[in-house]
Amino acid sequence: MTASRKICFLQVAHLPNDDRVWFHQSKTLIENGFDISVISTRANSSELENVFCFDDTGMEKGEVKRKISEILGKIDPKLIICDNPLAVYYASKYKKRNNKSAKIVMDVTEWYPSKKNLNNIYGIKSVAKSLLLKFLNLSSGFMADGFIFGEEHKAKFFKTYFKRKPFIDLPYYPDLRYIKKGKPKEDYSEWKFLYSGLLNKDKGFYNLLEAMKTTAILNKNLTFVLKIITNEILNEEQRLLIANLPKNLEIEFKDYMPFEIFCNEISRYDIFLDLREKDKENNRCLPIKLFYYMGCGKPSIFTDLDAIRLHISEIEEFVSLTHPNDYTNIVQIITEYSTNREKYRQHSAAALKNSREKYNWGVISNKFLKFISTFISG
Repeated sequence: MTASRKICFLQVAHLPNDDRVWFHQSKTLIENGFDISVISTRANSSELENVFCFDDTGMEKGEVKRKISEILGKIDPKLIICDNPLAVYYASKYKKRNNKSAKIVMDVTEWYPSKKNLNNIYGIKSVAKSLLLKFLNLSSGFMADGFIFGEEHKAKFFKTYFKRKPFIDLPYYPDLRYIKKGKPKEDYSEWKFLYSGLLNKDKGFYNLLEAMKTTAILNKNLTFVLKIITNEILNEEQRLLIANLPKNLEIEFKDYMPFEIFCNEISRYDIFLDLREKDKENNRCLPIKLFYYMGCGKPSIFTDLDAIRLHISEIEEFVSLTHPNDYTNIVQIITEYSTNREKYRQHSAAALKNSREKYNWGVISNKFLKFISTFISG
């Protein structure tokens, strides 16, 4: 393998086996003859091949920079693909001192700064950190040689201020080889719902419980099972809410699972739920899981987010969009699915059709490959 075919993914905000990198971008590049390595500062170790890890928790930034530069020096990549502005900063320091010919591409998938970056920080400290992160975001645009954009809202800043730099729009479409098609529904007296995520107000956990509670109360002839995939632990308030749910609503919890197992697990459910709050940031963020749910060929009920409507023109063919607190509407949606079998089947078929024809990794992987090849010679 020639040095010119070496690519390194530098992950300072994601685990080494991140779905987008390991199972999509990296896999496609490896299958096309590129020499791929991954660096992650979010794990102490990994059994994956050509993955270099260390946990930077509590570590001085100077030490993190030194360790990353040392690993990059051993890999000697032609291209470094970074997962956020801080990773771009570390890569640029390595490039300046060790390998001026290396190229840097930033994969923009998150807000920076995001509200989670400022969580539990208030007053002047919050303002100061926000300004610092905004400056780092701007600086990363100058340091990067190109961009990969996961969605349009997050791309606007860089497309506005760095118009002349090459970029590719690369949505979060899944590789359908991992996703199992759900079985056709036969029993319309029992409904299995799935929610995967955090157990907080922002992500809509309380909306979820209230919507399901109201649905169960008004549909006593039906049985409902709500599976929640999370690694979080219920607090006392949440335990009390669940303890007082109707008897025809069963709540089951399951820990987060490896990517391939998750893709197989979700095929077992009838309807997917995500009722996150519609604040400024959430409204402009495209939920990645939506594309995986589509691949199973089952309907979803999601908060009516601008980002969803912007990216999926056919969305109302297979997803019911709603205000997350409009429990009356959510009950009506679920009740209609239970009584109108033809509508449920149509939405299921439309989800599968659109996933197979338009919203999957196979549709965009060649475009990604061509873009990356522009930075690689030989």
